[in-house]
Amino acid sequence: MIRAAIEIADADGPGSLSLERIAAALGVKAPSLYNHFSDKAEILAGVARSIVMETPRTPAPVGGDWKQWLIESSVRFRETLLKHSRAAPLVVEYFPRGLLEKLYAEHCLVLAAANVPTNYQMFILEATHRMTIGAAMCVATGRPAMAPFANPDQFDDQLNESMQQGNWSDAKLFTEMLRVFMDGAEADYSRRELQLDQPS
Repeated sequence: MIRAAIEIADADGPGSLSLERIAAALGVKAPSLYNHFSDKAEILAGVARSIVMETPRTPAPVGGDWKQWLIESSVRFRETLLKHSRAAPLVVEYFPRGLLEKLYAEHCLVLAAANVPTNYQMFILEATHRMTIGAAMCVATGRPAMAPFANPDQFDDQLNESMQQGNWSDAKLFTEMLRVFMDGAEADYSRRELQLDQPS
């Protein structure tokens, strides 16, 4: 049933997910769906959970390279969302919180093993999660990275030149955005630790 609902959402978007259409895809009557789910919201939550669960797991880093590991994990999640781009808004609305909390707990262990301070762990994970969701939604809703201006003559040469530098694809923008953020977070907690170690 969930697979049928995902296929409908992938084809025509979340707005097409009526009980009648899901039932028709399964060759049953709509009321029979209530034998498995209490209401439509539970079906939508099941769709969101199933899509999230498709994300391949990234093995824990060897040698403590938590930044590259977290970038790879985020890239895999973004790619999963984009495989279901028309259903991505549904995943955001019905994101399985219990699953996210379990994932956060596992990821905190990895960050702790890499000596990331406890007070930075959830900050890094939540920020990365939000950037991943936002980046996927931009692509899913048809807003490409660094799209050329429709009327470049309205802007000065410096701005137009900046837009043309770097050949920013959506994938490159996403990974570099994460990398700069994580480098900044690492630099910040390293600086704070250094200040604490210095004699007063």
